[in-house]
Parts: sequence; structure tokens; C-alpha cells
Amino acid sequence: MKHVSLLALLPTGATAVTTATGPHAAPGATDLAAHVLSHERFDAAANAPSPRPDYKNVHVADVMTDEYVFPLGDTGKSIVLSGYQIAAGFLAERAADEWLELARQQHAAAGGAADDGTRHVPDPAEADQLMDRALESAERILAPFETAPVASLFETHYRGGREFLRLSWEGLPEDLVPKSRRPAVALKTAAALAPASVKQDYDPYGLEGTSDYDVDKPLAYREKIGPFLLTMTYRHEYPQVDDERLGTAFAVFHEAGTDIVAAALELKLVKVPPLQSSADLVYVLDTYSGEMLSLALAATEALGPERLCSVFNAYRVVYISMWEVRKPWRGQGLGVALLREALERLPADSDGRPDALCVAPEPYQTEARYLVQLPPALRRELDVPAQRLTRHLSEWLDRANLQNVKTHFFIPMAKHEGIGSAGENARLIDRIMESEA
Repeated sequence: MKHVSLLALLPTGATAVTTATGPHAAPGATDLAAHVLSHERFDAAANAPSPRPDYKNVHVADVMTDEYVFPLGDTGKSIVLSGYQIAAGFLAERAADEWLELARQQHAAAGGAADDGTRHVPDPAEADQLMDRALESAERILAPFETAPVASLFETHYRGGREFLRLSWEGLPEDLVPKSRRPAVALKTAAALAPASVKQDYDPYGLEGTSDYDVDKPLAYREKIGPFLLTMTYRHEYPQVDDERLGTAFAVFHEAGTDIVAAALELKLVKVPPLQSSADLVYVLDTYSGEMLSLALAATEALGPERLCSVFNAYRVVYISMWEVRKPWRGQGLGVALLREALERLPADSDGRPDALCVAPEPYQTEARYLVQLPPALRRELDVPAQRLTRHLSEWLDRANLQNVKTHFFIPMAKHEGIGSAGENARLIDRIMESEA
């Protein structure tokens, strides 16, 4: 193969803060560190494996200069390599696999058959340099993070200095966010006092005399609460269904003077037909979306089949799908304040069910795809923010006196989020279905 350089397929320093999302996507520092940490740490002085008891004061450079047991395929033998060497091997193997795939594609494009016995071999000089250049590449990718705590690589809590994990809050549909929205009583008073020629400024979906929370119309209003404007919208996800099964409520705090988004919240209101088993919940929610399927699986894991049925049969489950606070306001209770305002203003359930608040704290600290690779001690440390959030919200809910929220529960959503009904998750779904058939 003459036109593709093996060494050119190694990532450069420009990929230092990226994370791989495909088989040949350029890995970043987090991918390399997770791969290294998936190996057993070795203590040369004791001449034996020795995992770290904790990672509280451990930096990325410490992890990469540690030595690890590296198994030699299926031979049962192993050697000891440094973290940097293991990372370099990861990059070299990735580059070689990508090169071979490109070579096969080029061979096929030239009319060659896949089974014609052609051997694809890279340039020998480049192959000799591969490991040395891969080591340089790994060092470049990890260099900006060497002095950072290793746990910080796996914290997705506003990683990269971004204001929000998802910026879609900046683009709420304008027709659902009118310039002002006042309660119906205030509207009637203003209409009575205002001259007939003055144009009223209110929700285009609202009609005088109707409820602010009419389930047949999208809810869209704005009112001033302290220094913030609360904007809230509500919609049925499946309006063609006669009874309300799934709704989405958006609540946003804007800074009153500048209209900058200060905090944002998305709630999924989930109501299902009577359940006989967790398999029923998986079946129903899988028809809605991948997120709802993940909710079903995570709730099954958290509650167990028996309590799961009692909760979903007796309550309308309000799941916190997204919950963000912009940097200048973090740590000041603004997120909880927005949650309270949104919960108090949710449209009442048409069947009179009380609400059960469902919280998944894990997305606030680490990405699920790295969890299985990390040592148990590091996983426990990454669980601390979720445990802190769980305690804080439990204590708050116990004293918040929210009229319609009668219970709450926490789910391990990060283990299931985004995995859909294929791959590894298919086996979990099969087990649920078979156990309760």
C-alpha cells in the first residue's frame, strides 16, 4: 500500500481533549488513562500486583509512570510495562488496525478480491518506528493533563469549561417562550385596565378564561421570580394518544436584566398502563425512546420488580432528564430553586395520580463507558458527588413540603443511558423478559 502512511494515522497533540466515539476516532487523554487503569498495577519493590488504596492525591503523571501487568494475549503469560508504554501500544494497535482496513478498501477498489491471498504489509521502516512514534503521541496527548488529578479526567461535570453540557437550552422555540406570560387573573385585570387599542402581550396558545395548565395546549408562560424570569413550557410527546402517557416540561431561569440562561431543567412525566412485571415497563417505554428504555432498565435495577410495579402503578413518575446551572450561579441553590418552581407548576395528572420524583445523579460525574475500566477505589471516589447529591436532595425533599410529590427514588441511569435495545443491553432485556415470562 503506497498511498497511506502508517505513522500518519497516529493521533497528534490536537486530539488531546477529544474522546473516541467510533472504532477509528482519535482517542483523547481520558481514553488513554482509562485503558491504562484497566490493567493491574504492579509494585516493583514487592514484586507483586498492588492496587492503589485511593486516588485522592494521585495525578495523571503518577498513573502513567506506574507499572502494570500486561497480559500477552491468551498465552497465560504477562510482562510489566509502564502506563505510557501501555498507552503507546493502544495507539499503535489502533493505527495498525485502521491502516489494514484502509489497505483492504484500496485493494477492493482496485478490483481485488478479499480472499485472493494478498498480504497487506505496511512500509517496514514505518513499522519499525511505530512504537517509538506512538509513545511520543501518547506523551503529547497526556502532557496538558499531567499535573491534573486523575479523577478530573473522568468527571463530566461541565468538562472543558463549557457553560452547559448541552447547549440546546439556548434554542428553545420562540413560539413556546413568549416575551411575557402572567397568570390568568393578572391578564384579566390588565385587560380591564388597559385601553382597547393596547395590544396584549401573552401566550399565543392561551385563551382568556382557560387554565394555565390546559393539557390540550402547550403550556408557555414567563413570570418574574426574584432576579430571574421563570419560563416554563409543557407538551405531550404523543398527542394522538387519548390519555396522557408521556409529557415533557421545560423550566428555565433567565437573568432578568440580560435574558441570559442561568439554569435549565427538563422533566419527563411518565405514566404507564397497569404493570404486572418489570418486563411490562420495558416493553411500554421501549416504544417511546432510547432514554425511556434506559429509564425502565435503571428503575428496575434500583427498585426491584415488586416495588417497581407498585411505584409506576400508583404514581406519575417525574424523571429529571436534564438539570443544569450556569457557572456564575453554581453552588448557590439555584438548581434546587428551579426544581421547586417547576414541580409546583406541573399540570395535575388527569387521573389524579400523585407524583414520584425520579433522580439519576450519575450523569453529574462520569461517563458510563469508562466505569468498567476503572479500579474499584477510583470508581468509589467518582461516586462521591452522586452520593452527596442523593443526600442533599433526600434531605431537601423531606422538608420541601411539595404538595404533589409524595415519594422519590434514585436510579443508576448512567449504567443504561443511551445503550438502546441492541448490543450488551439486549441480554439484560432478554433476562428481564425470560425471568418474568
